[in-house]
This record gives sequence, C-alpha cells and structure tokens, in this order.
Amino acid sequence: MRVAGLWPLLLGLGTSAFGQLAEVRVYSALQRIDPTGRVISADRARRAGVGPREILSPGLARNSRTAFHVAVTDPADTEFTLYIGQNPEGFLGVEMYKEIFVRRDAEWVPDGLEPVELPYTGRLPEATRPIAGQTTVVFLMDVSVPPDADVRRTKLEPELLVNGQWVIYPMEVRVVAAVIPERIESGAGLAGMDQPSDSAPRAALRSYLCGSPPGDPAARGSVRWFLLRDALQDVALARSLESPPGARLLPEILQKLTGEGDRKKWCAAPVFPEEVGPEWYLRVRDALLRMVE
Repeated sequence: MRVAGLWPLLLGLGTSAFGQLAEVRVYSALQRIDPTGRVISADRARRAGVGPREILSPGLARNSRTAFHVAVTDPADTEFTLYIGQNPEGFLGVEMYKEIFVRRDAEWVPDGLEPVELPYTGRLPEATRPIAGQTTVVFLMDVSVPPDADVRRTKLEPELLVNGQWVIYPMEVRVVAAVIPERIESGAGLAGMDQPSDSAPRAALRSYLCGSPPGDPAARGSVRWFLLRDALQDVALARSLESPPGARLLPEILQKLTGEGDRKKWCAAPVFPEEVGPEWYLRVRDALLRMVE
C-alpha cells in the first residue's frame, strides 16, 4: 500500500451508505477484544476511569516479536479490506491471524487463531462462524524486528478500505537499542482462558525473580500463547541486563508499582497493581527497554 502519508486526510472517513462508522483500532496484547469491540471483562481495569493504553508509538526491541490486537469494526453486510502499510516497506516482519471467539459463560473470548494473508477481505455477519450482534472482527498482528535493525522510527499502519474510502490507524514503531537474546527460557505455563491477560506475565516474573518452577509446557496456537511468549521474551532481556535477578527490576520498577523493592519480601508475598488492569505490565516492559538507552 502507498497511502500511509494520507492518513490525516482520510482518518475517519469510512462510512457505509447508512452512515454507520467503520473503524480500525490497535490494542496491546493485554487487552483482548470481544465481537462487539469491547475489552473482555477479565482484562478491564477495576479502577474507574482507567481505559486501554493508546497504541500509537510502541517501543520494540531488536530481535523481538510482539503481538498486538487489530480490531476492525464494520457495518453489517459491508465488505472491508484490511492492509498493513509500512514505510520503509518490509522494514518489519508482520504475520496476521484472525482471532476465533469461544463462548465462556455470558461473553465471547478470543482465543483460537487462524492465519490470514494480507490484504484480507471480509464482511459481517460471517458465514462460517456467525455471532449474533457481532460488529467487530479482531486480528492478532505479530510484529518482528530484525536483530540488526537500525534504531529508528518506522511507520506500521493498519489501513481499512470500506466502500472506496480509507480508514487508517496512525501508528509508528520505535525500534530501540535493546536486543532480545537468542535463547528464550521456557518459564511459566499457559494461563487459563478465563484468567486476566497479565496472568502469564505475572507467572513469568515470579519464575524469574523467585525461582519458582515453570508451569506446564504451552502449546502454540492460541492468543494466550502469544501473551506468554512476549512475557518470556521480556524475562530473557531482564536476565541479560541484571544480576542477580531483580537487582534493577525490583527497586526501579516494581517498587513504583507495588511499593515493594526487596526481592525476598516480594517473593514471599507477590503484589501486583490489579486495580489498574493487566496493562500495568507494559510499564515493566517500557522500563526494561529504557535500561539500554
């Protein structure tokens, strides 16, 4: 696609003949989205007024892979086509998966994954997996950064074509100096589908900081696997930056979040800032990346 420079003019223009708005949004992997475009209950903040982080310029380490959710809201019976625009073209690796919803009690949870090729064309309602009231199709966008990539900013924009009009999410990636080690530890096991999305990061931190045993091996093929992979990648970076485990991580990061900077005390009674929701963990990741600046 060669339309990335047009987003200021085109953002928000995609509407159906009936005036309904088409939309494309990007969320962190810690905010799973349901078929109506809302964050599922397990991943919402408990504190009023705390919403999802706006993903506009995420920092990514070199030699990393990072998952995001791309939510496409589309009027019924209206065809849409999803592209991912890059500038420079092909600077980052991008793999796309359509998220498959699973019914859990009163809500739908995205958990299964189906690889898709770009550009992807679809419409609602879906013929193969119809869901009553569905307004949103969700994709997992897996972004990889080469180990020798330049430290720079690069455009990575989901672009939606609806009724001949473009709706573009203005996003760029900041490639930072940190480099993820080649060896990623096995660490914690896969979290349950009904658990909050930060369950895997919590378990990975406990395993790293406290020496707790890893969980059951995680089979690839679900949204939860990508959550675990990204957390274990962070742990591998932390291990390469500090010794012993937690020497810098606990005093400089977790103390600000939880008030506890002593590793033994924290391991005896791990505390996490649950009231702000799973995206508290993004502050840990950001701080790890800043350690290398």
